[in-house]
Amino acid sequence: MPPKLSDVELTHLMKQLARVQGLDLSDDRVDRDLVAFKGHLAAHEKIRAVPLALEAEPFVKLKAKG
Repeated sequence: MPPKLSDVELTHLMKQLARVQGLDLSDDRVDRDLVAFKGHLAAHEKIRAVPLALEAEPFVKLKAKG
């Protein structure tokens, strides 16, 4: 189970991720997007909680060029 982050820690993480992607988001924008980001993380946790056998994982065969 991933560690639970506080709102301050999530806000800091969001700012770091934005900077890595070349975005300079204002504090107001990050605060407005916090609820959506928390929902995004909750959705990932629900997906990861479903036990799937390795065979049930999607497989995409890549073709080598050449």
